[in-house]
Amino acid sequence: MKISNLGICVFFFYIFILFGIAAPQSAFLKIQLPHVQSWGKRFGFFIFGDSYVDAGNNNYINLTSDCRANFPPYGETFFPIPTGRFSDAEYAQMPFIQAYLDPNNNNYTNGVNFASGGAGALVETNQKKAIGLQTQMMFFKRVKKSLRKKLGNERSQSFLSNSVFLFHFGGNDYLNPLDINYDIFKTIEAQEQFVNMVIGNITIALKEVYNYGGRKFGIMALPPTGYLPNSRWKRSEQYFQESSSITRIHNNLLFIALQKLATQLNGFKYAFADTHTFLLQTILNPTKFGESTTRLVGVVCGRPLTKPFENTVKLFCFKVVDTACCGSGEFRGIYSCGRKEEPLPFTHCTNLQDYLFYDSYHPTEKASEQLAKLIWNGDDEIVKPYNFKQLFQYDSNMTFD
Repeated sequence: MKISNLGICVFFFYIFILFGIAAPQSAFLKIQLPHVQSWGKRFGFFIFGDSYVDAGNNNYINLTSDCRANFPPYGETFFPIPTGRFSDAEYAQMPFIQAYLDPNNNNYTNGVNFASGGAGALVETNQKKAIGLQTQMMFFKRVKKSLRKKLGNERSQSFLSNSVFLFHFGGNDYLNPLDINYDIFKTIEAQEQFVNMVIGNITIALKEVYNYGGRKFGIMALPPTGYLPNSRWKRSEQYFQESSSITRIHNNLLFIALQKLATQLNGFKYAFADTHTFLLQTILNPTKFGESTTRLVGVVCGRPLTKPFENTVKLFCFKVVDTACCGSGEFRGIYSCGRKEEPLPFTHCTNLQDYLFYDSYHPTEKASEQLAKLIWNGDDEIVKPYNFKQLFQYDSNMTFD
């Protein structure tokens, strides 16, 4: 199916992400995980995905500012200068994971970040605007050869088997065509058919990494796209229904695909992070979040519950869950934050800590930090069958041919 390369370049992840990315305020995951003790095996963290996990690769390719974040006000609370990263993290006792295209990065023994704002799992998604999944996999093959040359065959295999491979794709694949034609996903059958194409490409990539020695995979669900400030700005019930539906279908079928891979591939371990649930509950109940997930959270907007559970995470209330901190138009839903070429000037909130979303698509650092803690050490209400701490600490004693 041919898809226009128009649409939003920077939709996702958060995230992350997760351990070792430094990024701007709009990051989805500022994962500052509790320090974990070394478990004896050297490992790396390899990141594939879109803007929610981009560590600045788009700084080094020729594209419009829609696909970049290397300008103010991005980065205002972390460095505090813009770096081009859409996500940040510094956990698992690892340094920041560098962008693959950074000309100063030639050491991959801590892992590397291949993600690109605007990227999709389908070749057609933002073609010539972002670095898609297939190109990111080509970059990984080069890194694998470099590691084998530096570490030797046996040590590089052991290194990859104990490394964690993070994937976050799908948002751009769905929202780009939906922005062009609402009727493209009018029926559930059309949505499922399209989702199967996206997940099929993700599955191929996961199997390819597995064949190269990878055994531990972190997979991120998509957030509730119908509730993003940009979606609210569109004021279309059809857009809300179709984008919300296809996101739910994607998350459900992606988890099923992971379960199948775990039965088909010996030693395949994964952590599926349900970021959708966290964000949706926060949006629908901004002052009551925690009451319906007491096993996981143990608080109601900062107030301890009477019977806290073992895996408790202190969460904070958000006063503004429908409007972005930075952007223009109603709900600040126009993706103009920091972009001088936009016809409408952007505005910026003064009470950033009250906001769930930083710009039209990405959560704030505060929201990202909370989610990161839940993903790192939470239970199966948010991350399953393992959390990320368990995934990193799992010793993959695989025998290679």
